[in-house]
Amino acid sequence: MLRDRWQTTSLDTDGEGRGVVILDDVGVLEFAGPDVVSFLQGYLTADTELMTDRPQLTAICNIKGRTVCTGFAWRDEQTLTLVLDQSLCRPVLDFLKPYLAFSKTEATDATAATLVFGALDFELDAPCHPLDEHRCLTLVSDFTRAEALWSEVPHLGADRWRAYAIARREVWLNAATSGVFLPQMLALDALGAVNFDKGCYLGQEVVARAQHRGNVKRLLTSLDWTGATPTVGAELVDAAGKAGTLVATTRSPDQGQALAVVSDKTQGRLQTPESGTILTLRN
Repeated sequence: MLRDRWQTTSLDTDGEGRGVVILDDVGVLEFAGPDVVSFLQGYLTADTELMTDRPQLTAICNIKGRTVCTGFAWRDEQTLTLVLDQSLCRPVLDFLKPYLAFSKTEATDATAATLVFGALDFELDAPCHPLDEHRCLTLVSDFTRAEALWSEVPHLGADRWRAYAIARREVWLNAATSGVFLPQMLALDALGAVNFDKGCYLGQEVVARAQHRGNVKRLLTSLDWTGATPTVGAELVDAAGKAGTLVATTRSPDQGQALAVVSDKTQGRLQTPESGTILTLRN
């Protein structure tokens, strides 16, 4: 498959931080069929009827309102594409499989046959899907075209892309953090990933109750870390004991930025018990 053939080293070679990165940890799910919009309306937190070819941040929740995955989705007539962490492609398809049996919608994992390029502050000479004013995604399923694209652009390391997403407080859940948090704990509501005016979707009652009662006690927090590179899903502790869970991090050595879901009463320094990494809450 295409990803098996692709081998390259993504180096940060542009001092200004502009360029293209190969996102080898991003997976691609494709949904197609006459019922695709109405079917996914019942599972995505965004309104599929309002979706266009511009990516929309969204999520899928379980019946308890916990977030199974986060990602960006866009659609073109009877096709909807969802990009998410690659580790969740198979679990999400398995999760939706019982419901797909009653819909004229076909779901396909296109990850192995698709290369995902991310452009940061760089205009690509290729069809792309803008995530915001600084980033866009390009999905390529042809090896020759991928090589041509890659040879003509400045390359970025993946950590530059991760750092930008973290600065935006944007969480891409993976297998270690799936099914644990309400969307509000991940600040998905603040980023417009949850539409509270659309019809029912799986977990909607729990999510709406938490929103209207305002009783979410664990919140997304930005941190700086020093020490060993932490791992997404790692437990964080403070002086009082367990404080939260790491949900996103840069992977550069010695120091970096991260996001964690922590108690709203958490103060001071945190650390990971296994590696001793020190994490400091930002204001």
